Amino acid sequence: MGQRACALRVTTALAAALTVLAGCSSSPRGPADVVYRIGDGQASAGASRPCGSSYTVRAGDTLSAIAQRCGVSFGELASENGLAAPYTISPGQTLRVPGPSTYVVQRGQNLYRIALAHGMSVEALAALNGLNAPYTIYPGQELRVRGEARQPVSTPSVARPDREVRLEEAPPRRPASPPPPPPPPAADAPDFSWPLRGEVLSRFGPQEGGGRKDGWTIAARVGAPVQAAAAGEVVYAGNELQGYGNLVLIRHGGNWVTAYAHNSRLLVAVGDEVRSGAQIAEAGATGNAERVQLYFEIRRGVTPVDPADYLR
Repeated sequence: MGQRACALRVTTALAAALTVLAGCSSSPRGPADVVYRIGDGQASAGASRPCGSSYTVRAGDTLSAIAQRCGVSFGELASENGLAAPYTISPGQTLRVPGPSTYVVQRGQNLYRIALAHGMSVEALAALNGLNAPYTIYPGQELRVRGEARQPVSTPSVARPDREVRLEEAPPRRPASPPPPPPPPAADAPDFSWPLRGEVLSRFGPQEGGGRKDGWTIAARVGAPVQAAAAGEVVYAGNELQGYGNLVLIRHGGNWVTAYAHNSRLLVAVGDEVRSGAQIAEAGATGNAERVQLYFEIRRGVTPVDPADYLR
């Protein structure tokens, strides 16, 4: 998105944790912070869990689908039950569902950012708290979350000394060391391919005039096929996140996630397994886009990485 974007960070989608995109670009316009509205009244911290403390696997269930149904992250559910790839489960098997803790909403936060910080998808966090799209939340509101709630730490006040204290002049400071070079691309990354070929309108990183982008904005024509950059599972397909229009999030092996925003039409649904190069959407200018384009992100867990280091 060639505009100021404060967005989508999956993430858990970005799932086991994730959910996408919290990029910020520098242009004058951009998606507003995601605004969430309470559905049928505010959910209390004592609301019942969608699945209780355990879940019995049914025929056709997958661990990902159970995690979403029970309002927990994929990673937490797998960890709670000692499951590792390929996460095989069987009908009749009883899974333990981890319990929630609470988080107090801070000023300027939205449901997406809170979900990301706790390794949950927006959908799972909303379901856990009985919230309906577009999910408005308020400072001071308590939300049930999975994992440890990370509250801001207040700075302790410093007492003034009773008498004047004379400080010796500090020695001259050495010039600051240059920042360390960025880490090399991860060796375990999927073999990502371009989701759509076109001119890159804005790239990953700091932008002129301030702000930064967590992904690429790629020019497109209306209806151009948008393809999955690698094989994976669709963990979000919708338009509830303000500014991003029709958005798809795909989770890949190794806790990698890709995001595809501003599509004119979505061709996949949550839970679909897609192969690398499969068409998942048609390019468009939905959300806050001022021209036909694709906004694309790659994330490892919740951390955005530069597509230039991974696309082939």
